Amino acid sequence: MLFFFLLAFAWLSIGYGKLSLRPQLPLNGGLSKHERSVNTTDYPALTISIPVDHYNASNNRMYQNRYWINTTYYKPGGPVFYFDSGEQNAHPLVPYFLAEIAGPSSVMTMARRFNGLAVIFEHRFYGDLTEGSYPFKMNATSGMAEAGYAAYKYLNTEQALQDPVFFAHNFQPPGMEQYWSLLSPQSTPWIWLGGSYPGIRGAHMRVRNPETFYATWASSAPTQAAVDMWTYYAQAERSMTRNCSADYTAITNYVDATLTNGTANEIIDLKYNLYTAILADSRTPPSSYGTIDNATVNALTNADMAGYLLTPFSFYQYYGFARSVLPFCDILETQNRTSLSTTDNGGTLPALASESGLASAYNISTAWSAFLTALATIDYDSLPSTDDPIQDTSWMWQYCSEYGYYQRGNPSNPHTVESRFLSLDLFQSACNDTFPDDAGDLLPPTPNVAVPNKYGGWAINPSNTMFASGEFDPWRSLSPASTDTEIGAPGRVTVNDIPACNVAPAGDTVFGIVYAGMVHVSDMRALLNPGDVNHQGFGTVGFSSPISTEPFFAGTGLFGMALEGWLGCFVGDVGNESGNGSGSGSGSEGYRGRGVGFMVEA
Repeated sequence: MLFFFLLAFAWLSIGYGKLSLRPQLPLNGGLSKHERSVNTTDYPALTISIPVDHYNASNNRMYQNRYWINTTYYKPGGPVFYFDSGEQNAHPLVPYFLAEIAGPSSVMTMARRFNGLAVIFEHRFYGDLTEGSYPFKMNATSGMAEAGYAAYKYLNTEQALQDPVFFAHNFQPPGMEQYWSLLSPQSTPWIWLGGSYPGIRGAHMRVRNPETFYATWASSAPTQAAVDMWTYYAQAERSMTRNCSADYTAITNYVDATLTNGTANEIIDLKYNLYTAILADSRTPPSSYGTIDNATVNALTNADMAGYLLTPFSFYQYYGFARSVLPFCDILETQNRTSLSTTDNGGTLPALASESGLASAYNISTAWSAFLTALATIDYDSLPSTDDPIQDTSWMWQYCSEYGYYQRGNPSNPHTVESRFLSLDLFQSACNDTFPDDAGDLLPPTPNVAVPNKYGGWAINPSNTMFASGEFDPWRSLSPASTDTEIGAPGRVTVNDIPACNVAPAGDTVFGIVYAGMVHVSDMRALLNPGDVNHQGFGTVGFSSPISTEPFFAGTGLFGMALEGWLGCFVGDVGNESGNGSGSGSGSEGYRGRGVGFMVEA
């Protein structure tokens, strides 16, 4: 899962990946025995035939798209709560979002509250290594469609947005034949829930197809596609302690200056020291790698060095500063004397860390030495992670072709923590190398961000839509809640006042919530058992917060209140879309659409 899962750390594939091969996702999707039982027995994958090309009548090819449902709380006439899995294999989400084995989920919380049916829908070109929602057969080793690069012309914003529309208007889940006519978007509200890229899609859907999706909860949705996203690490820097930020900036500038203007010996010494610090851990110090030859070190590129410098931020997007970068900063600023009892941690010894940072208080050599020690002390390679070549390739195509999000270093930023050697050209070269296009008619020379941005970008303002953001979410800079006016964001103010149904809020505001101190998509489920390895992994962390459950409860509370008002305006038309079931709709509980406003019945 790409953690957008936009974890578009493209440098992982450009340079950092040379350090070590990440383990490939197991064929079972990385699920435990309990989770696999939930998937196969209680909530098996269902499929629907969807056109490969929605816009070419002469192309009648269809493919099987996967989805999963939970009907536990459904009462005739209840809404359909649609959870979009986005750019990842949806399979591992099922135990968490439909079975709620580790805590409540947003989609099931809404289904319980409003007597609805819950759905997880998988995005085209994503799935398990052996089966998924694939218009073309995929190679599980290379991650590529076996039909070649031409297959990816069917992986674009418009084809992918039309899939849920087609799905909603042809939704006929087995075992629910008598309710088929009640489940169409013209008969009952379809409510979209999604975070990150799925949040973008949900916002787009309220602009593009409001007749199909009646309301949306868009969490951490960077709706402004942009080729240049230098603000990604700038947002992370804002959350850091000031001494660590100052030293990180000083070290980044020192490394860039050395690689640009240093002598041959200075450059090879820097590469060797940084490389061995990355390889080392608390049990295997850098001195153990003294036999690394000069040829190996010389082969390391400047981009490799730039990627290594960002290693402490590897898990920032979901864990935030305190849980991911602060341990590194503590070792850095105390020069690896964190065990001493000082006035900083309740002891009596003088504080070790300078408020201004080591580079300012001492010199850059002291800061660089402490930085290397901190890198060597924390064993980043041992942190659990998996690699899915299919989703990696599919998402790479999407950002290379239409979304951009190139997280380059910006030397003009006085607080930069990212090297200038992670450049726009480097990202584009990776795209061109992965998808060589001799004909020039598939991959554009630069991402065509105008395609998704036509729905509004920063200014997107649909009715019946709630936008949620983390205060320090790296993607917030490209969301409607962005405060980064220096890069063009309009600086809209997020307000909690619920707009009237079918009425967009004032253009200078955003209806929703900004979670204090939080990062990316922290509200789609509540993780109540973070210590149980069978209930949590990097395959699903992107839609919950391992830090706090508060965003989940705040988000579900505000969205639930909004729906209480918005659903009352829905005008249903039972029978306007034909299904194969009788759909009597005569139940006396839940929501019912009958050509009148939706209301809660006593």
